Amino acid sequence: MTDSSRKILLVDGSHIFIKQVSQLLIPHYEIITALSSEEGLGSALEQLPDLIICGMELRDGSGHHFLMALRDDPRLAHLPFILVSSKDTKEDMRMAMNLGADDYLVQPFKRQDLLSSIRSRISRFSIFNNMRRAVETNPETPMAIPLVPADVQDKLSKTEARVIRLIAEGKNTKEIAQDLYVSVKTVENHKYNIAQKLGLTGRNSLTEYVIKNIIQPYKSS
Repeated sequence: MTDSSRKILLVDGSHIFIKQVSQLLIPHYEIITALSSEEGLGSALEQLPDLIICGMELRDGSGHHFLMALRDDPRLAHLPFILVSSKDTKEDMRMAMNLGADDYLVQPFKRQDLLSSIRSRISRFSIFNNMRRAVETNPETPMAIPLVPADVQDKLSKTEARVIRLIAEGKNTKEIAQDLYVSVKTVENHKYNIAQKLGLTGRNSLTEYVIKNIIQPYKSS
């Protein structure tokens, strides 16, 4: 699938924001737009975009509210999500990530930064999305999930091993928290500890590790 065949849902209450970001993306992607959370959720269900970009000021709430509604809907919770804000603080970024954002861009940003973020997120989550779609197409067929290699499990606690397995199932932080009956912060702490034990650095290094070392070897076996 080429970039031009990918759909991106752009959500914000400002026509100026919509126009500016659309102009950056239209040469590369099919763009769908929405001005409110309600409209955005409807468009996401109808169009099933490959990725969502959301600003902070929506007609009926904030980007945070839309993100929470999206992650609470099992039909949409897996969609890659980039939150765009004018606030450049660690606290704001951490809040966005804890709510389930996959990236956090601060305005103003360079066109190449936006395109790089989009391509990275779409590539990273395409494997997870394909696994989910296979289950949706054949709901009576259970999804085969690759086992966590023994050498990896030996480095982790039982709970950490469950966390990395849930990541391999394509679940986001909030979904993992619900499955384990713990807080999002607790899951983030587990993910941090796993990354430390595996010698990983970087915000998305654990997801990349799971794809490269657990999912891809399983799919090619």
